[in-house]
Amino acid sequence: MYRWATTMNPDPLRDSYRAGAAANRWPYPSHIYIIRIFWSLTWNTLWKLASRRLPILRTLLVRLFGAKAKYCSIAGSAWIEMPWDLELGDHVLIGPRVHLYNLGGLSIGDHTVLSQDVYVCGGTHDYTDPGYPLVRKKIIIGNYVWIAAGAFIHPGVTIGDGAVVGARAVVTQDVAPWTIVAGNPAKFIKARVLQSVPQPQRVPTSDTPTPAGPEMAGPSV
Repeated sequence: MYRWATTMNPDPLRDSYRAGAAANRWPYPSHIYIIRIFWSLTWNTLWKLASRRLPILRTLLVRLFGAKAKYCSIAGSAWIEMPWDLELGDHVLIGPRVHLYNLGGLSIGDHTVLSQDVYVCGGTHDYTDPGYPLVRKKIIIGNYVWIAAGAFIHPGVTIGDGAVVGARAVVTQDVAPWTIVAGNPAKFIKARVLQSVPQPQRVPTSDTPTPAGPEMAGPSV
C-alpha cells in the first residue's frame, strides 16, 4: 500500500536532489585529487616523523606542497586540507589537533597562535540548491592573533590584527582588530590592551642629579 502511494505521488524534489548530487560529486579538477593523495601519504609518514623541536622540517614540507610559509611551528596532529592554498606568516604556532579546512584559501599573519582543537572551516554547502554544491570562501587571520582552544571559525571570516577569540567560541562574522570575542555566536567582550613595556631602572650615581619629580613612563606598545 505504501509503495503504491509513493508511486502515485512521487516526491517532486527527489530527482532534483539526485541530479544535483551527481553533478557536484567531483567539485575539483582531477589533478587536485592526485595531489591530495600524495599529501595524505606525506602527512601520515614524513610529517609524523618530523620533530617539532625542528619546526623548519614541517615548514619545508608544506612549502614542498605549495604553501607560502615563513618560520612556523606546527603540531604533528594538526591537519591542513590543502597546503597549496595556505599562507603562513613568521613565527606562527599551530597547536595539536588543529584542523585547517582551507578549501577557499587561508592566510595567517605573523606571531599568531592557534591553540589545540581549533577548527578553521573554509567550506560549506549551498542549502538552497537541491544538490548542495560546495561553497568555498577564503579566511584571513591577521597578525598577533590568539585563537583559543576549540574555537570554530566560519567560512569567509576575517579576524583583525591583535584579536583574541575565546575558547569554544563560534566566529560567524568578522572580528575587529585588537578586540576580544567569545561565545556562540562570538560577541564582543572588550578591547585588548597590551601592558606597557617595562623600562629598565637606572641607578643614580653621585654625578647624576636627582630628578625633582617622578620620571614619565615609557611608551606603550
